[in-house]
Amino acid sequence: MPAQPLVSLSVLVASAALAAPCAAQGAPKVLYIGIDGLRPDALLAADTPAIDSLIERGMLATDARCEDLTFSGPNWSTILHGVHRDKHTVTTNDYRGTSLEHYPDLFEWLERHNPDWNTVRITTWDAIYKFQPTGADIDIFHEYSEDGDAKAAADAAALLAGTHPDHPDTDIDAMFLYIADVDNAGHAHGFHPEQYDYLHAITVADGLVGQVLEAMRTRPEILDENWLVILTTDHGGSMDKGHSGNTPEKRTIPFLVSGRDVLRMPAFPTPRNVDGVTTALYHMGVPISPEMGLDGRVIGLEFPESVEAELGRNLVFNGGAELDRGMPDQHMHQNIAGWLNPGPYGVTVVGYGSPEGYPGATDPGPVERGDNFFCGGANGVTVATQRIDLMPLSQAIDSTEAVFTLSAYLGGYADQDDTAAVRVRWVDDEDNLLGVSMLAPVTAAEREGRDRSYPAREHRHAAKHGAVGRGRDRVRAGVGLRQRRVCR
Repeated sequence: MPAQPLVSLSVLVASAALAAPCAAQGAPKVLYIGIDGLRPDALLAADTPAIDSLIERGMLATDARCEDLTFSGPNWSTILHGVHRDKHTVTTNDYRGTSLEHYPDLFEWLERHNPDWNTVRITTWDAIYKFQPTGADIDIFHEYSEDGDAKAAADAAALLAGTHPDHPDTDIDAMFLYIADVDNAGHAHGFHPEQYDYLHAITVADGLVGQVLEAMRTRPEILDENWLVILTTDHGGSMDKGHSGNTPEKRTIPFLVSGRDVLRMPAFPTPRNVDGVTTALYHMGVPISPEMGLDGRVIGLEFPESVEAELGRNLVFNGGAELDRGMPDQHMHQNIAGWLNPGPYGVTVVGYGSPEGYPGATDPGPVERGDNFFCGGANGVTVATQRIDLMPLSQAIDSTEAVFTLSAYLGGYADQDDTAAVRVRWVDDEDNLLGVSMLAPVTAAEREGRDRSYPAREHRHAAKHGAVGRGRDRVRAGVGLRQRRVCR
């Protein structure tokens, strides 16, 4: 039996089965490109003919998300190992006390599946080279301050062309290429789409990407190969030359997939840089199982779940917080699939049974609960929202036949005055507000009832019913959580 959603609105969403696209002919290959410190709005503003050619043949998300620690060490660990930071435990750029040895990188997974594949990692930031273990057959490092990016691109192009002096005639199956100097320009001049030197660095990086793509596209075997190109970054940045802090301009990143099999449609839900490894493995035909412990989703190669409204189904996408792995506590800001949750440190997803007093599988709440619940983040007031299009239901709505049910399980911690509420704003096709429906918070006294000294680890059910009303073409649904004190 499916889990009961924590938040639901039923007027309610058609659910289409996921189906993989028909595989293109040819041997699967992967080129994975990481450009350090690349803001998506600056990518669009810069002169980037090579990357533009990838966009034309693929899917670009300019609202993708990096880890909530918006600097390099945690994110390159996520990008190459395919797990969130609470697993790999990289929280600084010096990589002290990490658990990376327990989480194979992309190339280790590929080599386990097929030891005959030739895999390459090329980097110009020494921390990746020194501290991130790899299963790659070929591991090349150039110091970025010594024209490293140009040397790295030249190595990549030569390997793809089969002309590398140290590895002649090696048929490459999977490659990761790291480019550093965009981040260096951001630190020197500012990370911003109107900063000339930063844009120029992106254009230079694009030239290096173009050099590598030319080598890939002119391979003698190219017609018998099926290349997938993935491009992403570790963080964005701000005009003040920094990128730590988890604010939207620092956490929002580009995520690009390009190739024959890639669907030409918007990416939904929002990709994250943790998705790169899972996407690459899927393309290469590596079976992905829960036992691998990967946290990513496949991006661009599977049809996403339909979000078109249909009567009698839940309209709230991911209303049960089940599409992402629950975090062990509220202090890690998990990106929540389908929800706008900009932060910093906003609404997150916590797993039932997490330590330190969070609700468990047997505490009061949904009878058929899933693995996770929404939880307020480290800030005092946090809000997550999503927009729901009701246009497919307009005939029923305008004939006044449609009714809605808004329901949720709302809770808080122990006797603290934490509250959770759900609000729906009904708007017309010009976004004019037509009405508001709200589920008010369940207080600590209501949660506990008789004895407030007992830890009230429960969710109480709340519901509201009513007629939708004419002209209500869209919904903005929001979950708001307020903490009077930080949850334990």
